[in-house]
Amino acid sequence: MANSEKKIYRVGGFLAGQTLTIENGYLQYMTAYAHSFRVPLQDISTVAVDDVGWGKAMLKIIGHGTELAKAKMPLTWANKAQAWILENK
Repeated sequence: MANSEKKIYRVGGFLAGQTLTIENGYLQYMTAYAHSFRVPLQDISTVAVDDVGWGKAMLKIIGHGTELAKAKMPLTWANKAQAWILENK
């Protein structure tokens, strides 16, 4: 992927307010409430989804044997976000 190419995935749809963006070699996550993380794509080994109960899940970005970032969201959103990240990293 070229460094200038920008890919956007709206987690949960447009109105949910959660966005994953891949641009300039980074994966960035932002919510409507300004919770965010930014991780270099080259550091990402895998993406995991942990069920935390009541229909919620923790999306975890894993790299170099450690957890680089995480975000709590509905389980179905986390599964779709995991697939999108792994497909586009």
